[in-house]
Parts: sequence; structure tokens; C-alpha cells
Amino acid sequence: MEKKFDNLVDKAIELGASEAKMVETQQIVFDPRSYLKCRFGCNRWGQYWTCPPNLSISPESFMEAFERYETAIIIKTTDPKVGQTVTLGIEKEAMLSMGCSFAFAMVLCVECEECACPDPCRYPHLARPSMDAYGIDIGKTVAPLGFKVEFDPQGQLLPAWYSMVLID
Repeated sequence: MEKKFDNLVDKAIELGASEAKMVETQQIVFDPRSYLKCRFGCNRWGQYWTCPPNLSISPESFMEAFERYETAIIIKTTDPKVGQTVTLGIEKEAMLSMGCSFAFAMVLCVECEECACPDPCRYPHLARPSMDAYGIDIGKTVAPLGFKVEFDPQGQLLPAWYSMVLID
């Protein structure tokens, strides 16, 4: 993996991430069951422009594009708004400062308290799909990197929001 992107990890921490790590894209785990959990386990389904089935890019088209990336930065935050700000900031940094014109953020969009869907998106320049919207198994992707998905004693997921920026 190229070291030239390592400064993006420091920049992500500077912008508010609790952790950030570079990864080769072949380490990103896809599992079609993630899509099922998205469909049947999330109240955002069909209610947001950045969630299935409202994504205008098919999973097949996404995978075709994804295969052209070699590097990504995985970002962890404790708040989804901070996660969106950090992730979009890293996307912009990679594009403008590093010449990575195809840098692409994948982050849960929380720009609006309530999404305008089905009316036009109020912030299309900030809206990106989440990682799991295209079948990425977040837990299996982040665990080998040393990130921990943690639960409280009652089995509730502790706040940890993961996002990534595809770079190259």
C-alpha cells in the first residue's frame, strides 16, 4: 500500500475521527447478507435518498467501479454527524491536495433531521451512500484492522460509526 496517503489518517483524526486506518480494497469484505440486514433491519430503507432502493447506482455498477480502487481509508467516529463531516473532508482533501479525482466517500448521510425523500435532495453535494448500502460487512472489514465493534452488557451496540473513502 502506498505511503503517500498516510497523511490522510492524521487529517481524519485532526477533523474529529476517533480512529482512522488505511486499507487495501481487497481487505474490504462484501457479504450479500449485509444488504438483507439493510432491507429488513433498518428503518431508513426507502426513506432516504442515500439508502436502498433509492440509490440510482446498481450494486453491479458499484462493484465495477469499486474494482478500480486499490486503497481506502476507514474512519471511525462516535457521532454520525462528525463521521459525515470527517469523511467528506477526507474525500475533498484527497481530491484537491492529492490529485485523486475519483476519491469517493461512503458514509451514512445525516445532513437533514428528516430526509426530503421523495422530494429532491436538499444537499446532493453532501449525500453519499453508506458502506452497508452496497453490501459491505462493516464488522468483518474493521475487525482485522484492530477496530472493535463493541456492545454493552445488555447487547446494545456502543456508538461507533464507520465510513470510508475510496482513493486512487
